[in-house]
Amino acid sequence: MNAAQWSDLPLVLTSEQAAGVLQIDRRTLTDMLNHGALRGIRVGKKWRVSRTEMMQFVEGNGAKITPPLASTRPEEAATLVNKGGLLVVRASLPFDLTDFIKQEREQRITEFLILDAPAAAARTAR
Repeated sequence: MNAAQWSDLPLVLTSEQAAGVLQIDRRTLTDMLNHGALRGIRVGKKWRVSRTEMMQFVEGNGAKITPPLASTRPEEAATLVNKGGLLVVRASLPFDLTDFIKQEREQRITEFLILDAPAAAARTAR
């Protein structure tokens, strides 16, 4: 794929989209993700793969290469914005969203557990 074709892809691909890019069956892609041949994240029961990870996999023939243009400056890091109940990720390209999404997920789960602790205690006391 050339640069223009990569930029036409969404920042985060569904397993169906990623399988289409690799021209493989979705089940094969899921197996690759489960065994670590390709990095991705789980959102519920579904897999997501960042465009950057796909580029690294295809162009690096599966090698785990850190993109040289990836920003490490805080002002260019990904941010999460609430747009009327819809969470939107803003990031300068190329930016690998895998770690950002994992961190955000862990933070939200922790916040949920902390906020739900009094309600859980009340339910247990009944």
